[in-house]
Amino acid sequence: MIRTEKNMKQRSSYLPISIGWILKIVLVIVGYSLWGTGFIWALVGLYLFYDVLRGILSCLLMLGAVGALIIVIMTCL
Repeated sequence: MIRTEKNMKQRSSYLPISIGWILKIVLVIVGYSLWGTGFIWALVGLYLFYDVLRGILSCLLMLGAVGALIIVIMTCL
């Protein structure tokens, strides 16, 4: 009982949905109204392949850093 009351006092908002979720929903609605179903499909693809895209981007970034390091070393010699 005491723990429940303590948790109720610590909550700053009693909204069933957070402000972040409201902003995401509004952005999806605005994107759909501007660009149509292509926007929704792009979001679905991004959601499904987020980890794969992040891995590919990380690999490309590392290759770019190694290439820049090699160029710097070659020009300084």
